[in-house]
Amino acid sequence: MLNLVIFGPPGAGKGTQADLIAQKLNLIHLSSGELLRQELANGELGQEIQKYQDAGELVPDSLVVRLIENAITKNLDRAGFIFDGYPRNLNQANSLDKFLAAQGLKLDLVLNLELDEQDAIDRIILRSQTSGRSDDNAQTIGKRFQTYQTQTLPILDYYQNHGVLTNIDGRPSIAEVNSQILKILAE
Repeated sequence: MLNLVIFGPPGAGKGTQADLIAQKLNLIHLSSGELLRQELANGELGQEIQKYQDAGELVPDSLVVRLIENAITKNLDRAGFIFDGYPRNLNQANSLDKFLAAQGLKLDLVLNLELDEQDAIDRIILRSQTSGRSDDNAQTIGKRFQTYQTQTLPILDYYQNHGVLTNIDGRPSIAEVNSQILKILAE
C-alpha cells in the first residue's frame, strides 16, 4: 500500500496533482477540502464548518481528523491514499501517523509543491472565476496564507526529520509537475 501527502501553499495545485496521481496509481484521493465541502452539502456538521471557511480559518482538528479517519477506514482495501490538504498542522500530522500505525500502515512520501506567494495568489484569483469555492476570494486569500505560514509550514520540518519529504518546483505546467512527481514515485 502506498500512502502519500501532497503539500504546498494555497493555489499550488495540490488537488489537481492529487487527482492525476490517484488516477495513475489507483489511490484514494482524500482531500480534506473536498470532505469538508461534502459535509457542508450533506452533513450534520455543515453549518459549523461553513463559519470557519467563510472567515478563512482552519476547521478545528477534531472535526477534520474525524472526517479523514472515517474515509480511511472505509477504503482500507484499496491500493493506498494520497492526502491533499491534510495534515495542516503538527497535531494532525501526529494523529495521522498514529492512526495509520494502528492500521498497520505508514506514510511513504510527502510531496511538497513549492510556489511563491504571488504566483499562488495569481492562481487562486484565476481559479476563483470558475471554482465556486467560498474561500476563493480576495478577503480570505491573505488570511489563508497567514494560516499556512504559521500553522502549516512547521510540518515540513516534521516530515524532513522523518525522512519522507521531497520538494518539487510547483511553477511549471500541470503536465511538467506531474511528470516530475511520477518520476520521483518510480524511484
